[in-house]
Amino acid sequence: MNRSIQSEVDRLLLDQGEYQPLEYLLQEGRLSYTDYEAWRSGQLEYLDEALFGDPEHISQQLAEAEDYLQRRGWEVEPGRYKAWHGARSPSRSQVLRFSADRMLNDCFHRHYRKPQDQPQLDLFTDSPATSLANGIAGALADRNPKEARRLLARLCDVAPDHVRLGEFERLTEAAERLDAPVDDISTEFQYLQATLTPLADSLLGQASRNLLIPLWQRLSVVLQDRPYRADESELHLSYTAAEAQDWIDARRAVEREPDWQSDPVLLLRHARACERTHDDAAALPSWFTLCWSYPQHAEAVESTINHELRHQWETFQDLDPVLPIRSFPAWLLLSRPGLIPILPEPTGEPESARAVYPQSYLTLYRLRHNHARPATGSGDGMALRARLKEQDPLLFQHFLSALAT
Repeated sequence: MNRSIQSEVDRLLLDQGEYQPLEYLLQEGRLSYTDYEAWRSGQLEYLDEALFGDPEHISQQLAEAEDYLQRRGWEVEPGRYKAWHGARSPSRSQVLRFSADRMLNDCFHRHYRKPQDQPQLDLFTDSPATSLANGIAGALADRNPKEARRLLARLCDVAPDHVRLGEFERLTEAAERLDAPVDDISTEFQYLQATLTPLADSLLGQASRNLLIPLWQRLSVVLQDRPYRADESELHLSYTAAEAQDWIDARRAVEREPDWQSDPVLLLRHARACERTHDDAAALPSWFTLCWSYPQHAEAVESTINHELRHQWETFQDLDPVLPIRSFPAWLLLSRPGLIPILPEPTGEPESARAVYPQSYLTLYRLRHNHARPATGSGDGMALRARLKEQDPLLFQHFLSALAT
């Protein structure tokens, strides 16, 4: 089995306590939440048509993940997805199909849970109250605040001292206010982040995003034209759009800010948004600039969804002789010379961008570029080597080692 698939499945099991193919696809960037919303809203017949990447490869990934869980002895249970409340679809009561391919569709609807695990909300001893609490959670996850309010009133009658009554009330109120204007962006932001998000995560589990994402989208509308301020960095569209998993809007919000490459927060948001839209050619320069200009923030590379980049970062940490973080981009060109064709040509970059390039990176880029395209090389390989040795003796040692392998 592919070890990266096993690693990502293990991460899901650790974070969520269960495995769902939907979560795997979202985690791996194979599926955007926007397309998932469209499917649940009845706008897409089959969700697999919206996946990023080769369909056969994705099918193989899902099959390997399922085989791994079966060998571990995890219990399978059916998963069902219906169109959300209010979806404009004549078949809202029918179970949605992931794919026209029967085997792939069945695979997507098989979920795995550790033996004898219990649903999160089955913590209450009073059966009627338990049923109502689960019903409220389901209505909120189904984006049906009217039904949540109805069940909440019944729960109040049946168990007025229910331990979660007030928490369900807060979430239901939030769902009911989705169409209300935002009175105070700062206050509502803090309430969503500090109060509603942990409540939803606790009561709804993975389905919490079905409630939270529309709330983040509501704030994003207000922040469309608000300029970025470093002292209020989260009150910016690049943050709320990312929380709503709208990576295209998050990236655009960063790129429209003047001199965004001069702020580590915006650089990080840009790198992550580009990765989520499978644009590594745009993500890598942002990671590189973090390493060069803000090395204290560069360890965020550990959280990249680019498995290969994360593996290279881990390898870089164990190098001997040790290189400073600023040398990571140049070392990466040694380790993965195939990056040269997808990276921007330094001499073609704006002067403001070129200013942060270390001279050793420029030299090594030219060396690797000439090696990859000997017909376009200038024949100054020995001079470039001598320059690299003078600029960064440790990096030069790694360059010689790369030539020897």
